[in-house]
Amino acid sequence: MQPGDEAGPMSTPSENADSSVDPADSIQPLRDNDTSIEPDPTLDPAQAEWDRTTALDEGADPEDLDPVTNTGADPAEIPDDDDEIPAFDLPGATVLPETQGDDPLAAELGEDGQGDLAPEDL
Repeated sequence: MQPGDEAGPMSTPSENADSSVDPADSIQPLRDNDTSIEPDPTLDPAQAEWDRTTALDEGADPEDLDPVTNTGADPAEIPDDDDEIPAFDLPGATVLPETQGDDPLAAELGEDGQGDLAPEDL
């Protein structure tokens, strides 16, 4: 078999390679979004955790690394307009408890005390 002929079953990659293409030209550099590494280390959560751990190892006070919020409360507990339950998710006026609108103390127990309320609820 001559070089440049169609490769047979025992060919090597160098026999099949197109010699007109330089391997360095076929490599494309990575773009900004082609990597999992965050270019700005302050935005990388892994780097922030590493820096925090390093600071704690060096004796930094945890309260200095985790500043409190302006209110001193947990941010998850600060009320927000989005926290309200939408009106369509609230039970309507037609939905009544098992006592069918009667006062729970006046509700009948039914046979053998097996009504809407247990005997100890009275």
